[in-house]
Amino acid sequence: MQSFEYQVCSVQYGRVTFVNGEWRGGVPFGTGTNDGLESCPNVWDYLREAGRDGWELVSVISHPQKEAEAVHDMLYLKRPSW
Repeated sequence: MQSFEYQVCSVQYGRVTFVNGEWRGGVPFGTGTNDGLESCPNVWDYLREAGRDGWELVSVISHPQKEAEAVHDMLYLKRPSW
């Protein structure tokens, strides 16, 4: 039987901030500035790289916020376990 591994990605302001609960930024989380957010990969760059590594996007859930541009998305990816 085929088995899979999964990624759950948190996206804020077009940046992948957490993957399976791990911070993706190059600047430590919680610095209190936009530097942390800006150090996270853009969603299209992240998905391109994930696709090269065999990950497939299978679902997206959007959580609208008060500010239209502040939509918080959850991306769900899977790939076969090797």
